[in-house]
Amino acid sequence: MFRATAAVRRPHPAGPAALPRLVRAAGYVPTGRSTPYLPGDAREEFYQELGAPYGVDFDRDRFAAGGRRTSVELAYGALDALGPPAAGEAPELAVIAYAAPDFEHTELVASCVRRRLPGGPLAFALSDQGRLTPFSALRVAVEYARRCGWSRLLLLVVDQGTQPFPPPAGPSPAELRGDAAVALLLHWEGGDRPLGGQAQGRPGPELFDHWPADAALVAGAGLADLTEPVPPTELLAEGAAGRPATGSWTALLDATARAGAGTDADASGRPVVVADYDRERDALAYCTLHTGELRHC
Repeated sequence: MFRATAAVRRPHPAGPAALPRLVRAAGYVPTGRSTPYLPGDAREEFYQELGAPYGVDFDRDRFAAGGRRTSVELAYGALDALGPPAAGEAPELAVIAYAAPDFEHTELVASCVRRRLPGGPLAFALSDQGRLTPFSALRVAVEYARRCGWSRLLLLVVDQGTQPFPPPAGPSPAELRGDAAVALLLHWEGGDRPLGGQAQGRPGPELFDHWPADAALVAGAGLADLTEPVPPTELLAEGAAGRPATGSWTALLDATARAGAGTDADASGRPVVVADYDRERDALAYCTLHTGELRHC
């Protein structure tokens, strides 16, 4: 056994805050279905046993109609789209964020991703925070970088849409519509300085103390449910519904790709705030990234 002190406990030194720099990014949205569905396989019995204590039945039709791509497959797709890291770009830390549980319980996505990356970086996954999970994952990644003296970070965000059980009745902000994954390679050049331009918590004026006034906004779909106004900021892009984890980050990639192509000059070289709100948790999160040198893959 071993003990590991949480990276977020390191005190911030005096001095100005710093921002992560997004240097490479890629998205992956597969179409169609993965493998043919075979009724009666071992998974069905497992799902029936898993749902029985909660009075939830295995939904064979829903499961058969899904894409049936695991979180590992989706993460691999995003890594393939990102391409192999150039010399000196291999991440020292990889964090995988997802909002929905994987239907395949025999694979650990962080372990599988680690095997695909050169150098065997530290890799782990975050979940159970809904659409705010990627924001927490980015914060944790930067805090590890501050503590360990790292500078190259990989954030993988996954929406795995195949579920073996019926969704809750009524509309849900966590509703998933299909599969998607996003890979973000970031550089942290702030040393042990604090992470700036980010916050997470209950909506209110005090939450926006570190919101940069000169940044453009990428608004996650959850912000449509927010009654508390966000600071006045130029809207750059909006995330699509049905992608609780990846929606706002896909919108960020699309917006910066337009800027790189010269069709959206206002977005080029500016800091970008990505923000989203989770109605079920009544929590809002935002983060600020430098995107001026971003390369799309």
